[in-house]
Amino acid sequence: MPDMFTFAKGVTSSYLPLSGVGMRDHVFDYLRTNPMGYGSTYFAHPVCCAAGYETVKHVLENDIVGHVKRMEPIMERELASLVAEHPSVKQARVIGLGAGFDLAGKDGNFLMRMDEMHPAVPLLKNTLKENGLITLIRGHHVHCTPPLIITEDEIKESFEILHKSLDVVDEFIKNE
Repeated sequence: MPDMFTFAKGVTSSYLPLSGVGMRDHVFDYLRTNPMGYGSTYFAHPVCCAAGYETVKHVLENDIVGHVKRMEPIMERELASLVAEHPSVKQARVIGLGAGFDLAGKDGNFLMRMDEMHPAVPLLKNTLKENGLITLIRGHHVHCTPPLIITEDEIKESFEILHKSLDVVDEFIKNE
């Protein structure tokens, strides 16, 4: 367990600005007797704190962390199928429901550097959108980060769309 960790955005379900710092007792005790001056834009607004409290309460009451742990193997399996079936997918990784995969070129290396744009990327974005799936793509990395309440059926449906869209990208890269 780390001595300190920070959190933000998601603590209010991203509705309101709030951030915080969690720390172990020995760090807290030190800061209590050795105060430091600081300020923050996202600090202690009562409405934001109420939203954060309700979000944390919902996460605990509905075992969202347990649900994520149950969905992680499904994400792993689906990502592995992308790597196995599509030459345009180099590798994939997942922790919880934070997942993604990297696009590959004909040579099996990354499709491009992270600061470049390859014509296959807008093709993939448009094909995904036409099929009802929107995701973030940065450089050669495609993010797969669904809501933490996603169901197994919704994961499978999303990966069906990914497979269909990557078929188009595979063909495009093969014919470049």
